[in-house]
Amino acid sequence: MNALQLLSLTIFLFVLLLIVSESIHRTYASLIGAGIFILIGVVNPERLLEYMELDILCIVFGMMLLVRGAERSGIFSYIASRMMRFSPSSTLLAILLLTFTMILTIFLNNIGAMLISATLTLLIARSGELRPQTILIFQAIITNVGGLVLMVSSIPNIIVAMEGGIPFNSFLLTMTPIAFILYLATLLLYLRELKGERLERRELRPIKPLEWVEDLLGVKVEMDLEREIGSLNGFNFERLGPPPELRVDFGPLQAAAAAIIGGTIIAFALHALIGATPPLIALAGGVTMLMLVEKEPREALGEIDWPTILFLAGLFVMINGLDNIGVIEMASLAISRAVHGRGYLMPIVVLWLSAFASAFIDNIPLTATFAPIAKHLIVEGGPSTIWWGLILGANLGGNLFPLGSPSNIIAVGVAEQEGKPLSIKRFTKIGFTAASIHLFISTLYLIVLSLHL
Repeated sequence: MNALQLLSLTIFLFVLLLIVSESIHRTYASLIGAGIFILIGVVNPERLLEYMELDILCIVFGMMLLVRGAERSGIFSYIASRMMRFSPSSTLLAILLLTFTMILTIFLNNIGAMLISATLTLLIARSGELRPQTILIFQAIITNVGGLVLMVSSIPNIIVAMEGGIPFNSFLLTMTPIAFILYLATLLLYLRELKGERLERRELRPIKPLEWVEDLLGVKVEMDLEREIGSLNGFNFERLGPPPELRVDFGPLQAAAAAIIGGTIIAFALHALIGATPPLIALAGGVTMLMLVEKEPREALGEIDWPTILFLAGLFVMINGLDNIGVIEMASLAISRAVHGRGYLMPIVVLWLSAFASAFIDNIPLTATFAPIAKHLIVEGGPSTIWWGLILGANLGGNLFPLGSPSNIIAVGVAEQEGKPLSIKRFTKIGFTAASIHLFISTLYLIVLSLHL
């Protein structure tokens, strides 16, 4: 390793340390690292846009627009209210919530899916339908499982698919079986966990006028006011079902939003036939959804996660710079030597390495770092299943530790804010158990894939 390679690798590792330690915001760390790479000559300024991987950034931006518009249309709240209305028991309602989270994460990123799922779970919990703590833990776990299904279900998927040239349909057909298996395994683990936790569902019942006012005001009502309230006539104080936040009708707006989501997914599946690239499809879907729900785009565009986009841009500049000076190739050769030429072990090694690393490092920089290494391994004769090992490891490893993925952090945060804190000890026990089972099943799946590919 020459002096420039050693200096560049040291800078990159220092930037990763800044990101993990949160000493400064990860976007600043990434952009500072990219700027230093330009200054020391690792990156040619004339090729800066090429190094930024604009195709990936366009997909991420387009999907963010799609998610934001879908949330505003109310379609997800409508689905949740239907589940609540037609669930005969709290256990079935909890299972439906987990299934809804799984479906949601297939089409949204895990951050958006977890925010929506957690909000709806806590809204339902407020109405006395169930206790949310255990469900929130398993929803966080399932967001990382549902994120395996589509090429656009998570940012790590997008990075790997674009780096490896994996078609949308191939991604779907390969990842759907393992995601379904892991979902069933998680559901069984949840039902096992429920054996020691009794759920009591409150029936919908008439509510006394005094209770209604006290619940509305959040204070105890005095006796004189109680008599005045009791004298009111012609007002219906019945508990009508879901909280107001969940009373969403399915109208033209929700139908149009569902059609745009469905059309975007179909276009991804048929992009080769219709002659459209994935970035173009993502941008078209996002812009169409934005035009549907917003007359003035300024506010919606202001809510886009621009720091993540800039973070990815800086990260890609650094990683492509390392690839340009040969550091990535050296890392891939080190892994090749570690398995002593036994190529069938490479996907499994990548699976477990990326899984344990993603328990402590955000899976976006992790995947962006591992993807070029995986590409070099395949170019040097490694099996193509290395890509699937990286996808599985990057998505599932975050469940090993409560703070290992954004969805876990969101679950802990919203529960604490709601006054229903999650036990970190219990979260760790459940998450580590689930992740270990997931990784073991994924290892078997990779072996099966290796035999058939």
